[in-house]
Amino acid sequence: MVQLSVLLALIIAGNGPFAASWASEQYAEWQSNQPDYMRTRGHWDIVADNGTRSIHAALLRTGKVLLMAGSGNDQANFDAGNFTTALWDPVANTFTDVYTPWDVFCAGHAFLPNGNLLIAGGTKKYEILAADSPDGKKHEYQGLKDSYIFNPDTERYEKTADLVHARWYPTLVTLADGTVVSVSGLDENGDIDQGNTELFSPATRTWQDSHYLKKIFPTYPSLLLAADGRLFFSGANAGYGPAEVADRQPGLWNLADNSFQPVNGLPEPEINETAGTILLAPAQDQKVMFIAGGGVGDTQAASARTAIVDLSAPEPAYVSGPNLTLAKRYPGAVVLPDDTVLVSGGSSGYRAKDSLTAEIYHPDTNSFTPAADPHVGRDYHSEYLLLPDGRVAVFGSNPLSDDNFFETRVEVYSPPYLYKGERPVVSEAPTEITRGAAITVKSSQPASKVRLIRPGAYTHVTDTEQRSVALPITQQTGGSVTLEVPENPNLLPSDWYMLFVTNDEGVPSVATWVHVG
Repeated sequence: MVQLSVLLALIIAGNGPFAASWASEQYAEWQSNQPDYMRTRGHWDIVADNGTRSIHAALLRTGKVLLMAGSGNDQANFDAGNFTTALWDPVANTFTDVYTPWDVFCAGHAFLPNGNLLIAGGTKKYEILAADSPDGKKHEYQGLKDSYIFNPDTERYEKTADLVHARWYPTLVTLADGTVVSVSGLDENGDIDQGNTELFSPATRTWQDSHYLKKIFPTYPSLLLAADGRLFFSGANAGYGPAEVADRQPGLWNLADNSFQPVNGLPEPEINETAGTILLAPAQDQKVMFIAGGGVGDTQAASARTAIVDLSAPEPAYVSGPNLTLAKRYPGAVVLPDDTVLVSGGSSGYRAKDSLTAEIYHPDTNSFTPAADPHVGRDYHSEYLLLPDGRVAVFGSNPLSDDNFFETRVEVYSPPYLYKGERPVVSEAPTEITRGAAITVKSSQPASKVRLIRPGAYTHVTDTEQRSVALPITQQTGGSVTLEVPENPNLLPSDWYMLFVTNDEGVPSVATWVHVG
């Protein structure tokens, strides 16, 4: 008995750290499923894994999610011409393969007024590192001129006229009149684009070079359409371009005369790469949040800062916001129906040291509160989308590793509002709405706020069009809610939107799809 007791004591002592870690994990798992915990922090669930190397993700007007991989950052796939796209149905939790006619890897995308997705650019050739190059020099990725539209009805890609300039890592933004602007990227020789701007016409499905618009941006610049029609460059970007702070100056770009109004005040402006940008809700307030970020290139520098700018001010300037819990690159940021913002994932280094943390920003108090911790690390090549049921779906991640690992599991976050009681049910709403008009919706509960949220199209920490627009309530009685639709097309561009009715407890309805024409 003495010998056995000594043996057991030695086993426990030798495995103490493991036992403590196991116990801690078990307690965390138990705690995360407690009702009070979920009401304040929400809950994460891993719901699927179909093996798709999603580089781009877009929520379609059908409620399905387009996961675009192309060659998926895999040289072997590229050499074999193995380009893939998957269509995920979040309700049925099923995946459908979509024929992909070109390497969509690292293209740009934006929604057209009819809800179709325009995708332009892609990969012509993979990079060659200096150690593998015949001339001893590094050769960068090279861009394509290919341009396609994805049609959610047919669930197929449709060819358009080509871009004028080949692009890899470009940004696309849709303007109030439906025209799409394309900027930046690496060209067919792997050189940074020197300010060539081109415009896409949905009517003719053609691209036209705009010789009077010249603006050099780093690749994947974060651009947002402001209420006055200008494009706001937050200063955030991903990938390539000059390292000098002056060449990454935030500001408002006027497409009427090619002028650029600098926006100063961004803290730590030298580490603005792989940062997040979000137009805070409601969009009428014109406040933009800059989130975290890192050093230029493959440096390990990262930041926990946030900063906020009011674009409606005569001289907009950033002011410091609350810090995140941890410094990180590649933060995922999604605006929610109750006007809060989920900020999740990221890593403390360049494609490494994933941060399994999440928090929720509250614009009314300018503060963060903790959210439940995700189970899956997300850094480079990850995407975040708000779903019509009010949850947030997260895809991808491609940390540096010897075998070029790619995370293919889908994790879904259920925000705290989904654990706070019965949800409003919208029983009637117009399918088509017009700017400047009054509309009526019928809700099972009184509405505290009603929001139109544009679906996201996310890649490389960039989602140029995600926005939540308030529909002011003018009257409600007997379950009918009368709402005003904003007149400004820069604020509310034509597209399909998710209409959410939120009650006074902050609980949103399941979204109803409506088209703003």
